[in-house]
Amino acid sequence: MVKKIMLGLVCGSIVFTGAVLMNGTPHAAQDIDNPVSIDSNYVAETAGGNEKSTPNKSGSEPQLQKLPVTQTTNGVEVIVHSIRRTVQTTDFEITIKNGTANETVTVDPTRLTVQANHSNADKSSEKVGASPTNPDFTGATILPGKERHGWISGQALTEKELESLIVELSLDGSEQRAFSFAIDCKNLKFRML
Repeated sequence: MVKKIMLGLVCGSIVFTGAVLMNGTPHAAQDIDNPVSIDSNYVAETAGGNEKSTPNKSGSEPQLQKLPVTQTTNGVEVIVHSIRRTVQTTDFEITIKNGTANETVTVDPTRLTVQANHSNADKSSEKVGASPTNPDFTGATILPGKERHGWISGQALTEKELESLIVELSLDGSEQRAFSFAIDCKNLKFRML
């Protein structure tokens, strides 16, 4: 019996030593609910559904997507459905779904930024902040398992011919979540008021 235990310990240490030598350093056990990214193109999938995002390698241009666009960060999903342009605002119809089990998410629309024609040599680039009025999302809280739908407004863009929009939005909870949407506006029919 003692020989079997000793043999098991020796074999185990040989396997561990071989793994350390092959990989360089020992690694802690991986958390299967929060996989570690291997490279910048990897997008983790959670048990609750797909994680959709536009990965952006440092130094590269964001990949433009047609509406609707969806992005999920740590259990919170934001969908941009449509864009509306008025004389005073650039509005985005969005749905925020709080898929967390016990975290309340708050929206601060003042941190919305919109950039038109990012890195487009043929069109003028323009960046604006949030509109001073955002009735659908000012002070909005989204409870676990709930969602909120409405319009969030940035300031008006003066550029009439939009090729692309970069829309950035932050949400607060137990952590801050940043969302960045790269929207292809070519041939897009904007809603007008």
